[in-house]
Amino acid sequence: MLETKIHKLSELLSHSSIPYLFVDLKSQNVLYCHDQIKNLLGLNVSLPCPMDLIFEDSIKVSTLLKQKSNQKGNHQIRCKKANLETLPVSVQFSSVDDVLNDEVEIYILYIQWNQITETVHHPQNVGLEIPFLTTDSFGNVQFANTRFLDFFSISLEQIQKKSIFELLSLPEPVKSNLLKTNIKHDIDIYSGLGEKQKFQLQSFVTPNYSNSINNITILLLDLSSLQNAENTIRYGEEKLKTFFATINNGFVIVNQEAIIIEVAPIFKFLLFQLLAFEVGENIFQYFDLSERNKLIEVLNLSISSQSTQRAEFDYSLLGEDRTFEIKFIPVRKLNPNDKKVMLVFSDITETKRLDRQLIESMKFASIGEIAAGLAHEINNPLQSALLYLEDLITVDETDPNERKNILQKIEAANLRIRDLVKALLDLGRMESPNRDFVSPYYILVRTSELVEVSCRKKNIQFTRHAGPNLPGIFVRWQEIEQVLINCVVNSINALSEMEIPRENPRIELGIDFLRSQKKDWVVFSVEDNGPGIDDDTLEKVFLPLFTTRRNKQGTGLGLSISKKIIAEHGGEIYIKTKNGVGTKVEIFLPAHADENG
Repeated sequence: MLETKIHKLSELLSHSSIPYLFVDLKSQNVLYCHDQIKNLLGLNVSLPCPMDLIFEDSIKVSTLLKQKSNQKGNHQIRCKKANLETLPVSVQFSSVDDVLNDEVEIYILYIQWNQITETVHHPQNVGLEIPFLTTDSFGNVQFANTRFLDFFSISLEQIQKKSIFELLSLPEPVKSNLLKTNIKHDIDIYSGLGEKQKFQLQSFVTPNYSNSINNITILLLDLSSLQNAENTIRYGEEKLKTFFATINNGFVIVNQEAIIIEVAPIFKFLLFQLLAFEVGENIFQYFDLSERNKLIEVLNLSISSQSTQRAEFDYSLLGEDRTFEIKFIPVRKLNPNDKKVMLVFSDITETKRLDRQLIESMKFASIGEIAAGLAHEINNPLQSALLYLEDLITVDETDPNERKNILQKIEAANLRIRDLVKALLDLGRMESPNRDFVSPYYILVRTSELVEVSCRKKNIQFTRHAGPNLPGIFVRWQEIEQVLINCVVNSINALSEMEIPRENPRIELGIDFLRSQKKDWVVFSVEDNGPGIDDDTLEKVFLPLFTTRRNKQGTGLGLSISKKIIAEHGGEIYIKTKNGVGTKVEIFLPAHADENG
């Protein structure tokens, strides 16, 4: 109980500028010691501790404290430092028996360090940008900082001969209270150059226990600066309102049950204006069951992982099909049970349209890259078919088996031409916006048919491999095919443009199954033994418009668009490379056990 009372007393005295301690004469112990005293003495002791640890002569201190009639005076004693050196100090003390109401002999000692106070003549805030000065209880100026002196165009020696009332014209109520209590008052002050300026005067009275004379600190706060700051803040608020009024987004905060807690100002976001979201409603009530379940799953993932997630959905507004994106951003709170998420709705219809155009442009750039090789590949079976056909026309072949053999060769050549033309036409066709459940091997074969011709033309060995028991993938397969073609074309260009050609240039296209981070992945890979990529270039390869083939018609869009396509399918694309050795591109796509995923 006593310890609790001492602790409360120390809290009440915490504002004191004079360090203090509590001693108990009955136990001859120090019950509480101010941190400043501990630091100056270099003490590291647990409290309570014997008085002998702090005072050189504890008996003298005890005798002094019992002389209650002298408790208002200053007394000289010596304190012990941890290295046994002693320091002279001035002490004032008072009994706390009346406060504690116990049968105790406890005193509070205020300690002032003689050797320190002798060297401290002026406040330490000399460099403070706010004009300030200090006076004694009678208003006589003791010190003023540089900002104050410059404002009044006066020296420190001149100002120390003046009273505060000579410097400042104050109304009578402020004048009479200035030296007694803390005040705050707005005044007009004329500078040494005769310019009037508006200030807020703030004064603080600090008791001086060594001589019972108060010190008064006076600050002058420039109200014009404060008003400028307020104007700046107001201007910023208006700019912020203007910014929000022009962005095409909707902001909603929901809890983990998807119940709306707060809806930000709607401004121009059309979806919110038509659906009229209200606090207390379920944010996903306007969606069909399958879409609702998908979005709730993303919401739960954002909360559980405390990470930003994204989801897209299509919605018909005013008879027009639009595509929207939702960013799920966890709102981090001190209370872990307070689980809220900010949903940021964005209309990405136009963005998706532009993305489609970029993908189409990349697609036709790839067609141009492989068209020459395909023309050569088509010409070979075409010439063979024509030769066999000429034999049938000019030679009257009577053997039915030989005639059948020639016709089968003509058919095989034409089927090869048909497949190549179909593959090229499929590549150029606008793909469906919907995803299909397909075999990754099907994409591998189609891609191989289109690129192996270009490899042969460049004398590059092309191989492919596929792991066993590959699961299906749920994708827009034309886009995945396009990404693979783009990666193979990059490898072809890298190998064919080497200053010192490889003796055995090669490219391998493959598919494997991988389980990583508790998820199943189908991994496409494109590996070459080309020149590799240096570290500086590797950091930039996915940046839009970055290319090392600017003088060879490179666009710098291929890899950036490829990365975007794979990300939209929930996958990742990585590049492993060693400068001078080769490069391997790995494309991770989520595996699906069946068409329903």
